[in-house]
Amino acid sequence: MNKARIGSSLDSMFEELGELEEVKILTRKKVLARQLEEARQAGNISISEMARRMGTSRMAVHSLLDSTEPTMTIDSVSRAAAALGADLEMRLRPRRAPARVSATAKRKAAGRR
Repeated sequence: MNKARIGSSLDSMFEELGELEEVKILTRKKVLARQLEEARQAGNISISEMARRMGTSRMAVHSLLDSTEPTMTIDSVSRAAAALGADLEMRLRPRRAPARVSATAKRKAAGRR
């Protein structure tokens, strides 16, 4: 049985399916939720205390820390970080531009000189 392969890597598979950006966003949210939970535990802060410090409900804190349902806003993450005695750092960085192939390299690849 010969099955057609989709993608040669996970990134290319998700890219071909049009889901790469969504997967990257979900991964970042899960990492952030895990970092918040680790900071909460390291500070020995209960869910109730964290909710009090954030001015929200325990249910909202549970939702924020749940890596299987990582729905969060910048505001909620900022308030959570402050409640845990941490700072939220965010940055934009340019994507790497694809490497440009010179005209000489193109001619060589095509078998011309």
